[in-house]
Amino acid sequence: MKNYRLTKFIALAFIALASAFASSTAQAETINVNAILILGSNDNAGIDSSLQKYAKKLTEHLRFDTFKLQSSSRASLPVPGSNIIGMSEEHSVSIKVDSAADGKYRISAQWKRGPQTIVNTTVVASKNRETVLVGPSNDGKRLILLLVAN
Repeated sequence: MKNYRLTKFIALAFIALASAFASSTAQAETINVNAILILGSNDNAGIDSSLQKYAKKLTEHLRFDTFKLQSSSRASLPVPGSNIIGMSEEHSVSIKVDSAADGKYRISAQWKRGPQTIVNTTVVASKNRETVLVGPSNDGKRLILLLVAN
């Protein structure tokens, strides 16, 4: 009788543990990270219509009058998790995301042009808020990478 109770107890404990594990994995958070590659310059050509919703952020932080969309892509990631976002034949961004306090995310980004790292940084970002990464200057123009977690 004692063995039967112990066996029943172990079986129930195992079921409870398995249920708790399944519940926690089913509730894993997933976010989308949008990566937008932009060319900033002073060519007096304005801001591409596809970038209008980011115009305030771009013009607040960067002293350019022209912003042209070069490419954009996105990836879904579990939190915590990582992924590589291919931007073009040359550009890619390795993203690692972890939870941070107050519903924010710790985003580690390594932006590369081929094998060369352009920017390697970690930021704490709010959902649906833009993070601006600025690449090196070339002929008065700069590549800009906008990251948005949502």
